[in-house]
Amino acid sequence: MPRIFRNKFGRKTVRPFKKQDLNSMIVICKKKVKAAEEAGDKEQMYLWDRNYMILHLGRNLAFRIEDLLQLKVNNFKNGGVYTREFKTGKEQSFELHPSLRKDLEDYINRNGLVDGEYLFKSRKGTNKPITRQRAWQIIKQLANQVKISYVVGCHSLRKYFAREYYEQTGDLIGLKEMLNHSSETVTLRYICWEEEDKNIKRKNFYLGG
Repeated sequence: MPRIFRNKFGRKTVRPFKKQDLNSMIVICKKKVKAAEEAGDKEQMYLWDRNYMILHLGRNLAFRIEDLLQLKVNNFKNGGVYTREFKTGKEQSFELHPSLRKDLEDYINRNGLVDGEYLFKSRKGTNKPITRQRAWQIIKQLANQVKISYVVGCHSLRKYFAREYYEQTGDLIGLKEMLNHSSETVTLRYICWEEEDKNIKRKNFYLGG
């Protein structure tokens, strides 16, 4: 039985998305965009494109949701991203993967966004980002549609990046630095790395006869 992580108040810990679940959520968003386009509904086209990009950027940038929602067009310059973390005040600046840069440029262009505009605008007010609560509602609704049974939330996107990065690279020290964690143990706990995961890795490791 996999271990269930709980915090000191007894609530179940939000877990990383499973790859197939997150991919299914993204497919739903893309289908909604296409349906809205066929219906000539530009507002719904933007809203579902926005929801898609929240998931896509969220799984690639590993920003906290507060930092993700505060991103504006001008946070992205010369193929990179610059921001200051809302929680810690620390600066983040790094170059984007070329494919992610193109995905972002396409999103900005097809939605006619310009410098100073938020990437994820709310329908309420002029150039206002959606709230964390609204982002949670979007993620929860999509998670329900694909029948996710484990506990998820806005943090599941950041945890998804972290777990995928660790599984693909094994670079625990680098991941710890990216997430600004105090130790590798904290990072392993954060990505819900369990005894079962270690055993599977050990079973699949073979150096040859």
